[in-house]
Amino acid sequence: HDGYPHGPGGRNPFNVTKEEKVARALELLHRHFDVVTVADHAAYMETVLEWTGWPRVDMPKTNVYKKDLHFTKKEVEKLQKLLQKNGDFDFVDQVKLEYHDYLSYLKV
Repeated sequence: HDGYPHGPGGRNPFNVTKEEKVARALELLHRHFDVVTVADHAAYMETVLEWTGWPRVDMPKTNVYKKDLHFTKKEVEKLQKLLQKNGDFDFVDQVKLEYHDYLSYLKV
């Protein structure tokens, strides 16, 4: 698109609200994903490997920025405001609420 992300199409071409974006994201999550992990991915991975007997497959880390990243307080505050405005925090909070410990029965 010309001028992406601010031109035609952009980040929010239909001018939907934050709440509509969060609801749509949750709908897509529910419809298309059978397993959702919110935290402690390593423990979850170990549980699934134990449960299934599958061998561990180490994934190579590619396309990684290897230097330190430094952000100013202003940059962090700007990012937080954008995440709040876009509904990212609301989405993560709702996912945590809906999926917290939902696969706990896999734990031995």
